Amino acid sequence: MYVVIQKLKNKRQNQYGAYKTLEVTEFSYSINGVTKTKYSYTRSGERFDRPNKDVYKISVHKSFRENGRVKKKQWVICTMDYYSLVDSWPGDCIRQDKLNAKLEQMGISEGELWDLVYEKLQPIIDQVKSEFEQTEEFKTEQHHRAILDEYRRNEKEFEDKYGADTYDYCYDIFGVLRNAEYLNDLKAQYKAKQEYQQRSYYSQSQSNYSYEDFSSYFGSSRSNYTEEDKVLLKKITRALVMQFHPDRGGDPEVMKMVTRLKEDWGV
Repeated sequence: MYVVIQKLKNKRQNQYGAYKTLEVTEFSYSINGVTKTKYSYTRSGERFDRPNKDVYKISVHKSFRENGRVKKKQWVICTMDYYSLVDSWPGDCIRQDKLNAKLEQMGISEGELWDLVYEKLQPIIDQVKSEFEQTEEFKTEQHHRAILDEYRRNEKEFEDKYGADTYDYCYDIFGVLRNAEYLNDLKAQYKAKQEYQQRSYYSQSQSNYSYEDFSSYFGSSRSNYTEEDKVLLKKITRALVMQFHPDRGGDPEVMKMVTRLKEDWGV
């Protein structure tokens, strides 16, 4: 059993060259009177022209003897065009049910088939890729991928700090700041959260020595707080209001708790 790869003239023009442009898109929506804009991206503009190239017909041949005579069987696996060799593999070019039927007739596994195919196909793939990497289409696509990779790294780093689904409301894919006000809100919330956590850690550590001191911090007695405490508590409640107020798409139940805290803390 052996594989034959036959080069044929392509009768169809490939219309699916990569887009030449990577651009920013905007999507705006309103919740409770508050408008938010999310920035994304799309590939647009003209596509690169792809010169007409050969196609490659992949088939498996088997020779055998029957009643003293040599006979042959042939199974066509698929036909791949020049550009499919760049970014696809033969399995994409044939339906799995059809492939399974051919495998059963040939009496081999799928892994065995691809081992046979790639022994002949890989040198052709290497040559095609080497040629394609010299084109403007390839160079432009690599540039776009580098931009998107940098965007995803920045998005992850940002959202690890400020929370999921926040980066695209501040920056676009090129790293340009689009909404400074929302970014400042996120920074204020983050700072207030850090200060609150530090304060909570300090209070909890004090409870190791005096439970009454810890419990009184959350009690209704406002005389426990110094003016410095109240300044910090105002920052905390302001950040919580910005995040959870129903007019900003927040949770009404959480907002009720924030109101209770403001009353308890006397701020």
